[in-house]
Amino acid sequence: MSENMIKYYYLCNVCGTCRQQCTVFRTNLLEVFSPRTRVTLAGNLYLNKLGITKKTKETIFSCVLCGICENACPSGVKVLDTIKATRKYLIEQGEGPEAIQKLLDSIIEEKNIFLLENEDRMSWAEDIEDKIKDKIKKQSELALFVGCQESFKGSLYNIPESLVSIFEKVGIDFTLLGDEEWCCGAPYFLMGIRNEKVEEIMRHNIEKMKELGVKKIITTCPGCYLAWKEEYKKFDKELPFEILHSTEILADLIKEGKLKVEKEYKKKVIFQDPCDLARHSGVFEAPRIILKSIPGLELIELEREKADAYCCGGGGLCKATYPEIAKDIATTVANIYKDHGAEEIITACPACFDNLMLGIEKIENINIQDIHSLLLALL
Repeated sequence: MSENMIKYYYLCNVCGTCRQQCTVFRTNLLEVFSPRTRVTLAGNLYLNKLGITKKTKETIFSCVLCGICENACPSGVKVLDTIKATRKYLIEQGEGPEAIQKLLDSIIEEKNIFLLENEDRMSWAEDIEDKIKDKIKKQSELALFVGCQESFKGSLYNIPESLVSIFEKVGIDFTLLGDEEWCCGAPYFLMGIRNEKVEEIMRHNIEKMKELGVKKIITTCPGCYLAWKEEYKKFDKELPFEILHSTEILADLIKEGKLKVEKEYKKKVIFQDPCDLARHSGVFEAPRIILKSIPGLELIELEREKADAYCCGGGGLCKATYPEIAKDIATTVANIYKDHGAEEIITACPACFDNLMLGIEKIENINIQDIHSLLLALL
């Protein structure tokens, strides 16, 4: 049992400030979903004052780990550390949700989150085979780490496809690990787990990158980005790679004049700041540089954006076990954006795109688009 379960229990003054910001609480208005309840519950579990029940697990595993509660907490409580430690404890007790356990097992057994054969990891590139056939496992200083979601989920293929096509247009050389790319391990980190099997996965990805002479790793998935940027660097303090999100390299190309948008796009849009990219990693300006370079596009500013941005509800593996909670959050957020006059939501994250697509199903006159696909269409 981790001391992080009790560490912040006594620091929390139960003031409720966190509730006003909490993504899940604001959608459901149930105290069981508030950050202060999660911290209190974790402490009581540690002190053996509380048993493990269905509601206990729902409280801990429904958190989207957006982290906005920590920004608001006047006492400095590390809610995310507390929740991750508690998740780890529950999983070790055999009390983790079945969907989470299957996902974690899939990563170890198949090296991806979908329990599919990893040999099919390049399925996303079937329509651009001519553009990537010479890139797979070639020597290059720049590597594209695609990630599980975009590799296996057809509705997300357009994200890496678009980035590859943009790279081709500007003559950027890169490499891909192909079927030797393994899951980054992020789901384990969201559960507070880093064991020998997870370290084997990280070691594999690092060694394969080294073999290809890679100096920079580009990800389009903020979850993969955060895993490489933080967890991999904790694992290997001498990690020889610069980790960049795709929007960072695209923004640099725009600033350098190597990438210029010619076509107009006359729409009012809101950018969905991904939690892992913005609040957790501090990457705010790169996506906005891209959007502001598009003629005719009107980028709507919100009272809550960047570090204080609304979470889409698709993170923290909440969606794996409580999909209705995740969808309700997405619908709530999409309605807020529509009320601000947005015709379109622009994302730079596969999880945001995937969840917000569900969220807008019954909302009229609002669309969602990936930033890479939008940029490619306007070049």
